[in-house]
Amino acid sequence: MVVARRTLKRYGLESAARVFIAIGLLLILSSWILGAYYFSSTGGISPFIAPFIFTCVAAGVLLVIRYRYTLFEKYPYLLNLPSIFYRIGGRQNDAKKQSIAFSMIYTVHSLVMAFIGFMSLLLTVTIASRYTATLYVYLIVVAILIVSVFLLYRRIYIRLSN
Repeated sequence: MVVARRTLKRYGLESAARVFIAIGLLLILSSWILGAYYFSSTGGISPFIAPFIFTCVAAGVLLVIRYRYTLFEKYPYLLNLPSIFYRIGGRQNDAKKQSIAFSMIYTVHSLVMAFIGFMSLLLTVTIASRYTATLYVYLIVVAILIVSVFLLYRRIYIRLSN
C-alpha cells in the first residue's frame, strides 16, 4: 500500500492565532499565580491541580501547532478533519491557497488554547476558593468554544470554496 504524501508550503500562523496563544498562556500563568496565592493562604496542593493539568494539555496543543506541517506530511491520519482536508488535497490545485487554508485550521487550535487557559483559571478559582461554581458556568464556556470553532471552520470552508 502506497501512502500519498502531500507537501505544503510552510506559512506562519495567522495573527489571530498568535493572539489566542498569548491569551491562553497568560490565562494559564494567571491560574498558577492564583494557585500560589491560595496555596500561601490555605496550604495544600489542591490549588495547583487545575493549572498543572491545563498546562500539560496546553503544552500538547502547542506541540501540535508547532509541528503541524510535519504531522500533516508524515502522519496525516492523526489530523482528523476529513472534509477540510478533502478540500485541501483533492479538489484544489492551488498550492498557495491550500497552504493558507491549512494554516487557518491552526487558528482554531489556538482558540482552543485560549479557552484551555480560561478553564484553567476558572477551575483554579473554583477549587482554591472552595466556591462551588454551578455547572452552568462551565457549560456556557464550552458552548461558546463549540460555536466559535464551528464559525472558524465555516470561515475556512468559505475561503476554500471561493
